[in-house]
Amino acid sequence: MAKLLGGDYGLAITYWILYMFGAAAFFVFGSQAVDAKAWINYLLIVAVMLAYTVILIIGVRAAYKGPQLWKVMSRTSSVFMIINILVGISTLGFVY
Repeated sequence: MAKLLGGDYGLAITYWILYMFGAAAFFVFGSQAVDAKAWINYLLIVAVMLAYTVILIIGVRAAYKGPQLWKVMSRTSSVFMIINILVGISTLGFVY
């Protein structure tokens, strides 16, 4: 874990591992909240996931040293918003 957070694996691998950890946690806890019909808890979990995503994007911006930062940031943000939407839809699948 220290090597991961220290950046020994590179920006892309570190970022994706941290993002997938957050998405998996959101899926598990969000699904439990939806199944229990705890909508306030679900909204809090969604807010935490969005804040976590913003922090990760800020981390990419701070760590990226290559050319065309705007291109990397726009693609990264787009991919993660799509994944967030899909994970959110899958957690709401427990409503029925």
